[in-house]
Amino acid sequence: MIETVISSITLMSHDKLNTLRTFYFKNYYLPSYPKIQKLFHLKSPGAVTYYINQWKEQGLITSSKAKLMPTGKFFEFPLLGSIQAGIPTEAQEEYESVRLEPFNIKNPGDTYALKVRGDSMQGAGIIAGDLVVLDTSLRPKNKDIIAAYIDEEWTLKYFFDQNGKIFLKAANSNYKDIFPKRNMEIGGVVIKSIRNYK
Repeated sequence: MIETVISSITLMSHDKLNTLRTFYFKNYYLPSYPKIQKLFHLKSPGAVTYYINQWKEQGLITSSKAKLMPTGKFFEFPLLGSIQAGIPTEAQEEYESVRLEPFNIKNPGDTYALKVRGDSMQGAGIIAGDLVVLDTSLRPKNKDIIAAYIDEEWTLKYFFDQNGKIFLKAANSNYKDIFPKRNMEIGGVVIKSIRNYK
């Protein structure tokens, strides 16, 4: 199930690769070997070399004259399937990846993407076929767009909390507000949407 995968993303948020990605997405360069040793709290330079060699073998980074550089694969994030922007439905599982630019991504270890189905968020500029990028570490505020697992089904909607009464709202007047009858879990806050024209 998609919620299981989302949980695993959160658990991975403190591993060393995501620490390195977080550094890059904040500073737009990869640190030197000594800085990596300090960043990872490692006792020896040899341990840094061990991790660097692993990531080179995985095709995540490369180097030129001892300067580390990210490859395209470094910017790949999980594409965990599709989500209905309409009447809540079971999310489809597609375990793929999508390449994202670092802009506006502050927590790469907690970031993933979903493909949108349906038209309930068209008033927010999100239509079927778009990719939405979500951050599982963010706490939603009123009018944030979220992926929600509500009463055993997934949907993409605006989040509202009015004096402790939580409900979801579409950006399309053809859809009614959704109030959880049994339970609701938040699968992440949308931080950007991406549209391909070809």
